Amino acid sequence: MPRKDVEFKTSDGLTLRGWFFGPQSSSGKTPCLVMAHGWSALKEMDLDAFAEHFTSKLSVSCLVYDNRCFGASEGQPRHEIIPFLQQSDYSDAITYAQSLEEVDADKIGIWGSSYSGGHVLAVGAVDRRVKAVLSQVVELLRANDPSAHIARIAPTPLLMTVAAQDILTPTDLALEAYSRAREPKQINILSGAGHFDGYTGKWFDTNAGCQTEFLKKWLCS
Repeated sequence: MPRKDVEFKTSDGLTLRGWFFGPQSSSGKTPCLVMAHGWSALKEMDLDAFAEHFTSKLSVSCLVYDNRCFGASEGQPRHEIIPFLQQSDYSDAITYAQSLEEVDADKIGIWGSSYSGGHVLAVGAVDRRVKAVLSQVVELLRANDPSAHIARIAPTPLLMTVAAQDILTPTDLALEAYSRAREPKQINILSGAGHFDGYTGKWFDTNAGCQTEFLKKWLCS
């Protein structure tokens, strides 16, 4: 199924826009991975590469969208970032994904990277509809530390991807947060990689490959 443009409403009435990727070979309802980017990044910044990888390797669909106030999505003032609203939008995206006839409503995962890597920790801790959490190079700030409730994600499976040479979002903070998570959990350390290296190039296959195996075990089984 080719990528198609989609849009959905948030709980406060904004329209968020993005893409829906169906699996390349499947019939019937499939699990769905909800994906959004971090900080000021847009869906065009390599999220399509991850979604295309997952849907080519697994019987899974991906809902990819722009955060409110960014890209194709509504929201004023433009480029405003309010973390708790972006977290709420993840739950609204889950609700939308569950409404799609192609999606198995009981098998929804969430994926986030950098700033949104923190959002999925917070959402996974409170939204029990989530059946898998993938947090990549998570950004943890004193003013917004979504890892405070990381222990509550369990029994939902958690995969944290950490770049060993990350100087933008320090590796030691991610490792400390991971230590507080409960099983089932898995960590993927990209040795020698910096914050942005896992999105493209030689690190992409390693990174996306590990995430694919995690999804295969916990979301697509």
